[in-house]
Amino acid sequence: MASSNDDKDSRGTGHSERVTIRQLSYGPHGIGRLADGKAVFVRGVTPGEEVDVCVREDRKTFAYADLECIVEPSPQRRTPPCEYLPACGGCSWQHLNYDAQLQAKEQSLRDAMTRIGKLDASVVQPIVGSPLEFGYRSRLNMRVALGEVGFYRGATHDLVPISHCLLAEADIDRAVPLARELIRRLDSKVRRIEIVGRGDGPEVVLHAEVEGALTTPDEQRIVTFLDDCAEISGVVLRGRSWRRSWGDVMTSVTPADGMVVALPAGVFSQVNPGANRLLVKSVLDLGELGPQDTVLELHSGAGNLTLPLADRAGRVVAVEQFEAAAAAAIDNVRGRGNVEVRVASAGDAVDQALGRGEKFNVVVLDPPRSGAAEVVKGLLELGPQRIIYVSCNPSTLARDLARLAPRYRVETVQPIDMFPHTYHVESVTRSVLT
Repeated sequence: MASSNDDKDSRGTGHSERVTIRQLSYGPHGIGRLADGKAVFVRGVTPGEEVDVCVREDRKTFAYADLECIVEPSPQRRTPPCEYLPACGGCSWQHLNYDAQLQAKEQSLRDAMTRIGKLDASVVQPIVGSPLEFGYRSRLNMRVALGEVGFYRGATHDLVPISHCLLAEADIDRAVPLARELIRRLDSKVRRIEIVGRGDGPEVVLHAEVEGALTTPDEQRIVTFLDDCAEISGVVLRGRSWRRSWGDVMTSVTPADGMVVALPAGVFSQVNPGANRLLVKSVLDLGELGPQDTVLELHSGAGNLTLPLADRAGRVVAVEQFEAAAAAAIDNVRGRGNVEVRVASAGDAVDQALGRGEKFNVVVLDPPRSGAAEVVKGLLELGPQRIIYVSCNPSTLARDLARLAPRYRVETVQPIDMFPHTYHVESVTRSVLT
């Protein structure tokens, strides 16, 4: 007769089962069903595969399991070219061929529209792939521990040290050992370090997040480091209430041909320059802007969309809460008489526009992953003819579109793959006043 502990293991955590993976979640997991019908989430799998898993965490309505072996592999599976996989948690989908990644991202957007937004998923267009599958990142943000740089192992805080990254542009990739060298020279406790491409040459900027204060000897160490490393044009260190920079820390992006947006390292920019240009084109195409249009742009950043919008529209009011980004935007639009930059939160800017009786027939917004909940009510009252919503999160996008549904009909959702080998998907949505 089995012991009570054995009996518990056979029904709960620690036991093995064979499952078929049905689909990928919006996340690093594939989804299957255990023998009792409970959904189980497993990393490193591909739709259609039959796999053996060990249940690690059993909850009331679902479970997490670890992959033990692949019994029947999917034809969509491939051997990841990265030497740090499967340990590194940075690329949760690199074991899928690229077409399968694109299909899964498009489907995750459709699922969110239907399940969360209760909207018609037929408006979701075929996804546009990244121009580059590898070597596309112009920024690489790494964790730091014990003098090493790298990425966390999946679902842990255990660092996987790296010396290069297949996702990074060549200049970024070559600077990984230099980022590690800077960390080892400093006494200040660095938690993260980002390598940022300049955009106009082979040099890069190192932007690091420090816990606590900057130690005085580190100031001269950074000066010496820049003298020693011609590949690094500048260094930025920032703490909770301070920021210091050395050298040239300005970078640039080109949202369209002949158009340059300058910004200091540490101010947000899209990580995939080629896909960013596709994103900008999609915003312009769906916006159908002309000289008669007055545009309110929310979460405008340093001007990635502002400058292209200003080339088409009669007037653009760009709103950005982060002061460094807003200052860069003001510099970038200088001399353009049809652009005004306002330093405010999106919610406050919409409320102020309503209070002033301002009229905008187009609103363009590019909120963070948390979405645009703070402005939905105001947008319903403001009543622009068209809303162009750039999103990096299908769940919050679907939520916000559902809340806009009393006055706005979704015409088109265009997914774009900004982040190959991850589950993230960017999209541009056009909604019209009904």
